[in-house]
Amino acid sequence: MAQTARAIKRGMLRLLPPGLRRRVADSCPNLRKSMPEGLEFVFAGYLGNVRVNINTRFKVERIMWSNAFEPALIHLLKREAKPDWVTLDIGANVGAVTLALARFTAPTGRVHSFEPGPPNLLRLRANLALNPELAARITVHPAGVGETPGELQWQEETGNPGNAVLGNSGTHAVPVITLDDFTVQQGLPRLDFIKVDVEGMELSVFRGARHSLRQFRPLVYFETLDRYGDEHGGKNFALIEQLLGGECGYRLCRLDRAGQLHALNGGHFSDYTVAVPAERT
Repeated sequence: MAQTARAIKRGMLRLLPPGLRRRVADSCPNLRKSMPEGLEFVFAGYLGNVRVNINTRFKVERIMWSNAFEPALIHLLKREAKPDWVTLDIGANVGAVTLALARFTAPTGRVHSFEPGPPNLLRLRANLALNPELAARITVHPAGVGETPGELQWQEETGNPGNAVLGNSGTHAVPVITLDDFTVQQGLPRLDFIKVDVEGMELSVFRGARHSLRQFRPLVYFETLDRYGDEHGGKNFALIEQLLGGECGYRLCRLDRAGQLHALNGGHFSDYTVAVPAERT
C-alpha cells in the first residue's frame, strides 16, 4: 500500500517543473521520498546540520533529504553512543550511517566505513568532503566484507540505483576482506558498534568476524529483511541466530521505531535486528 501511494505521488510530482518540485518538497517534507529524478543539490539539514549531496535518482538520498533514514537506528545511537566509540559501517553506500556515527560519537570517536562499489564510493567521499570535521574521524575502506578474503563482483540492483549486491558476476571487481583480519591488521584497541547492511550477505560477514565479536563484544545492528530469509536454503536467519546467539554469546532483539529493544521471540525477525552481548543488562 505504501509503495502504491508513493508511486502515485511520484507520478503527480513528475508533472511539475523541476523548480516547482523543489519548492513543493521544501514546504512538504513528507513528499521528498516520492520525488522523481531530476533534482541535484546540497542539503544542509541532514541530522540537523550535516551537509549531504542529494540526487533524487537515488532512493537512499531521497530518504536522507526527508530526514527519515532508519529512524529507529538514529534513536538507538542518540541514546547509546559514547564520545570515544570505535564503530564500523559495513555497506556504507553514500554515508547516511557513517555520518550519523561520526556525529553521535564526537568528539573523539572513530568510524571505519566499508563500501566496495566504485560509484557509491565517489558519492560517499563527496559527502565526507562537505563535512570536514566529521570526515577527520572517518576512514573509508573501499572493500566488501565477508567470510573469506578474496574478490567478488559488484552489481547494481535493477531499478534501484545505488543499491547493489556482491556475487560471481557484475560490473566491477572489488576486494573482500574479513573483519577478523581487519581488526588484527588495524590493531584496534576496542570495537563498540557494528552496522551491517549488505543485501543478504550478513551471515557471511559474521562468519568472518567470530573472533572480533568474542573479543570486543560490540553492539551489532544488522538488516533482516524478509526477502533475504530464503538464503541458505531458507535457513539464513536461523543460521545467523545460531552463530550470534549460540556461538558468540549474544541475545537478539528487535528494534521499535523509538529505538527501544525488545526480546526476539520465536525467530520472528523484523526488518532490522540488534545483537546485544548477553552480559549486558
